[in-house]
Amino acid sequence: MNELLQSTTALKQTQGLILILTPDKARSGQTDLIAGLLLNDPLFIVAGGEWLPAFNLPRILRGRTLQIKQITNRLRTARAATCYRLLDSLSNLPTQGEPLLVLDLLHTFFDPNVRLTFRFRVLRQCCDHLKRLASYRPVIVVMQELPVEDYEKFLPIVSSVAKKILTIEPEPVQALQPALF
Repeated sequence: MNELLQSTTALKQTQGLILILTPDKARSGQTDLIAGLLLNDPLFIVAGGEWLPAFNLPRILRGRTLQIKQITNRLRTARAATCYRLLDSLSNLPTQGEPLLVLDLLHTFFDPNVRLTFRFRVLRQCCDHLKRLASYRPVIVVMQELPVEDYEKFLPIVSSVAKKILTIEPEPVQALQPALF
């Protein structure tokens, strides 16, 4: 994810959808990416999963600037609990605006309570909206590669609308020193 941090300005200036595939959750890398994007411009995040970098983002920003409140006020977020809410969020976004970062796009599409044909249809509609948005503003989608059958069916749909696909190496596991007391 470090190579992405070095090219955040290039990511923001790229027209078309950028798809970032990670073999693990890459939480620290995603937080660094968000901080890098947020330092220069406003950012809109749509979270398909439950995770947003609430605690680590201010810590990372504090290491780069003293204007934490002004920077974090540029961040807008939306969280989608179902694939239908994700579709609704994407369809209601205006074409003009700040860069869009979509985290865990496929998370809500693994719901076995929704028929697979409906999930395919909703994912195609989401991808159509992402493609529409990417014509006017930078759009970055981050997805974790998963060894499940549905993932292999969904990936070609998302990949077909991506202008650029980046595969990120797994984050190294950091050794933690146990507390002495």
